[in-house]
Parts: sequence; structure tokens; C-alpha cells
Amino acid sequence: MDQPCPGIRPYALGAGDGWTYRLGVDFTVKAGETRCGGGAAFLEYVTRKGEEPEDHIHGTEDEMFYVLEGAITFRCGEEYFALQNGGFVFLPRGIAHGYTITSDAPVRLIAVTSPTREGSTGGWGGFVADMESEEAAVVEPAQ
Repeated sequence: MDQPCPGIRPYALGAGDGWTYRLGVDFTVKAGETRCGGGAAFLEYVTRKGEEPEDHIHGTEDEMFYVLEGAITFRCGEEYFALQNGGFVFLPRGIAHGYTITSDAPVRLIAVTSPTREGSTGGWGGFVADMESEEAAVVEPAQ
């Protein structure tokens, strides 16, 4: 049986609350990767045409996206997934992926990352952990 992490407490966040990292796109992290226990990370963000990332690969995490508003097409390997409000996509680790925004309006997303290594603690080297340790990021604590 796993031992609880010392000092870890339940918490709740209101709409717009969390830790915001300004890295060209504002990512609001609701649950991060670097906390004790290394469970899934959960974040919300808004992105617009022209802010799409280059195709990239995550070696240590699976990603899931839920589209709250807007239209977007995800690529993963040779597959394409056109999504809009209420759409969901699962992107497994180790496969090049990215997305293209297809609506003129901004796209609002929830992203969940999940570690793929057993026994991972203190972060698993995923993109949220990178963001959390980025010295240039402006971080706003939860309200």
C-alpha cells in the first residue's frame, strides 16, 4: 500500500484559480507534476491560431485533451482528429504529435498528463514539470 505524502492536503480551486505560467500561452495548472506522489497533472489554457506548437514527442507521459470551446485538429503519428466543443483525444507517449487550430475564435482546452513510469515521484520529466521549473515563467499562486 502506498504511503501518503507528508504535508499533502486536499484542495479545491475556483474558476480561473491555479498557478499560471506565462510562456507565450497562459497555462493555468490546477494539479502539477512535481508534487509528492507524481499523479496526473491537470491544466487549462486558451490558445489561438498562430500559437500552435511544433510537432513534438513526450517520452514519459501520455496526454489527454478535452475541448471546452473552439475547433482544433490534433495530429498523432499519421492520424488526425478533428474536434470541437466537448471533443476528447488521447495521445500516447513516444509518438510525434501537435495540433492546428481550425476555428477563428480562441480554443479553450483542458489538458491532462499522466506518468507512464511506475513508482514515479516528484515529477516525471513531463512538459508540466518543465513549466513548473522554468525560471522565466511568471507564476501566480492559487487564490
